[in-house]
Amino acid sequence: MIGKLEKYNGKYRIVSLALDQSTKEELLKEDIDFVFITDNDIRIYPENMVISEDKKIIDKLQNAHNYDVYELWENGRFSEYYDDSSVDNYFFVTAKCNSNCIMCPSPDASRQKGGSTSVDTLIEIAKHIPTDTPHLTITGGEPFMIGKDIFRFIAYLRDKFEYTEFLFLTNGRIFALESYVQRFVETVPASSIVAIPIHGSREKIHDSITQTRGSFEQTIRGIKNLLKAGIHIELRIVVSKMNENDICNIARLICDELSGIDYVSIMAMEMTGSARINVEKVWITYREAAKKIEEAVMLLLENEIDVKLYNFPLCTVKREFWTLCEKSISPDKVRYAEICDTCKLKKACGGLFSGTISMEKGELRAII
Repeated sequence: MIGKLEKYNGKYRIVSLALDQSTKEELLKEDIDFVFITDNDIRIYPENMVISEDKKIIDKLQNAHNYDVYELWENGRFSEYYDDSSVDNYFFVTAKCNSNCIMCPSPDASRQKGGSTSVDTLIEIAKHIPTDTPHLTITGGEPFMIGKDIFRFIAYLRDKFEYTEFLFLTNGRIFALESYVQRFVETVPASSIVAIPIHGSREKIHDSITQTRGSFEQTIRGIKNLLKAGIHIELRIVVSKMNENDICNIARLICDELSGIDYVSIMAMEMTGSARINVEKVWITYREAAKKIEEAVMLLLENEIDVKLYNFPLCTVKREFWTLCEKSISPDKVRYAEICDTCKLKKACGGLFSGTISMEKGELRAII
């Protein structure tokens, strides 16, 4: 949160940020709500009304960017939603999920009782985002839990953002329904990929991790339906104690039955939420996880399926796999241990999650 704008006492609004006169004039032409920052105050438009003279908040916003997007709440609370300088922006559709993954970084209560963003609000946010933004993620929870009205939002994204790349994060189960596949195909933006996790090579393992009976069958059917419809797919494998000995079997399943996917992302866990509560059941060190995936990585590559490694510090992965490692942790969550300061590859390394670093400090090695 940026802070509270002490003179605002109105309705909830989405606003863009203007830091100079030319951006202000451009936003006035677009006929959208925005705030204009001067050295002395913050003004909201189109009313041209002063809503804060707080110097600390003014200083914060002067270090932000033109076209950033914020939520302004009834009580004056002001928080950033979109950072125009970032390629890691997302729409958070809902906290709810129809699976209950034992190693989810969100807590149980959030998945069961969490709130949702209305489609009208999602569209209003999208109206404020510049059309040249390079990448946007649609996430949850399970974003498709809000029902078929989500396709009204997806269609808006398709119509506005012609050149933006979209990533849809979903457990894929809803696409076991042909009606959802059809609506998705009709509305999805051209440059889109759907990321779906597979937690086990068979029902027993996958469903024990999702804690949801039937989820494996629905997920596999959903993936096959999307592939048949020509949708680009990323498959994700999150490595935990519960599936560490099944990773190669998952890779074999992908090669045998799902080879039309774009690539596979193998991921180390983020130890917050349910993952932290269930630490004894799910936790293995990143170094152990990296060892367990080696055969699976080679199998996928030999079958001409691209592989990416997410959330693994370089020192936990064998040298031959370094080129597969992505800097995947968002800037607000990434941390480095003290020993990392002596590592010659620190700038190339993706670091660790803020919620996981305490569990990994003894495992890290400086590459010198």
